[in-house]
Amino acid sequence: MKGTSPLATESVSAAILEQISVWYEGQRQTRTGTVNTNVMTVGLILAEHMERGIPMEKDDYLAKSQVKGLGGPKVKAILGKHNEFRPFTREGGRTSRKTYDLAKGLAGVISHAAQSAGYNQLDTQAQERVRHQIQAWFVSRVQQDFFARKRIVAEIDPRKPVRVALTSLLEYARGQGGNLAGALCQHLVGAKLALRFPDLQIENHGYTTADVQTARAGDFTIGDTAVHVTTAPTEALLGKCHDNLQNGYRVLILTPDDRMMAARQLAANTGLADRVSVQAIEDYVGNNIEELAGMRSTAVQAGLRELVQTYNQRVKAVESDPAMLIQIPANL
Repeated sequence: MKGTSPLATESVSAAILEQISVWYEGQRQTRTGTVNTNVMTVGLILAEHMERGIPMEKDDYLAKSQVKGLGGPKVKAILGKHNEFRPFTREGGRTSRKTYDLAKGLAGVISHAAQSAGYNQLDTQAQERVRHQIQAWFVSRVQQDFFARKRIVAEIDPRKPVRVALTSLLEYARGQGGNLAGALCQHLVGAKLALRFPDLQIENHGYTTADVQTARAGDFTIGDTAVHVTTAPTEALLGKCHDNLQNGYRVLILTPDDRMMAARQLAANTGLADRVSVQAIEDYVGNNIEELAGMRSTAVQAGLRELVQTYNQRVKAVESDPAMLIQIPANL
């Protein structure tokens, strides 16, 4: 079809996007209502790969274990074409097995919908406009389901023990699923250490890189103590602790209160019960804020506000997901 009319182009785009929308909503988590960023990045890159032809062949968009061309820099460039320059996911889901499977599923949806809608009968410029509109739709999903996501919200009452506020924050994060609870714990500990040791440069790493710890003794190293922050103590963690001890470190494991006994049992099982300290994150952070405040209510209020502000500053420095930020309540 030469000289395709704008009306025909819009009709094809609408038909394809109708099916893409069904697929996209099918990826939304029922309990939290959230959509993984991998779903969004796959949509952005497959709109590019549509240029190779419809139906989409696996060799056009898949390599051995990853989606061709997918990565943080490419996603950033695509968003920039649509005038969206806010920081998004750094990795872009390039090596995720889930991303690989998502791409196969979406490619099938696009291929079927595009063929049925008459995409191949459009002229070259019209096909380009369709791809642009599909990509713009995924950019709008990034804006709505990523940038517009609510921050962590919880009751923070300075009249109650600080650990109560921390427990409330942790419960909210756990309810959102994914890695949010782990990230919250890591950055809360980092914020507490920054307040407790203002003259030290406290390490600040993105949560997804913290699990690797290839060249670090722990999530944080203070003096000769390796600090490990975890929401799920494992034997592998205790193995890391054993290595710390062999290398002359003292060891501190911080975990939520309801996981503390499990961590202590693992330490006992591996012969490290009297060599590592296991503490509840809620108490470790909470008691310190109380002490820095001189155990006075008015100062506790200021201390909580400073803790949350410091937490948010550290998160903004290394994380791209705004949902990791804590909403500062009016009573602080």
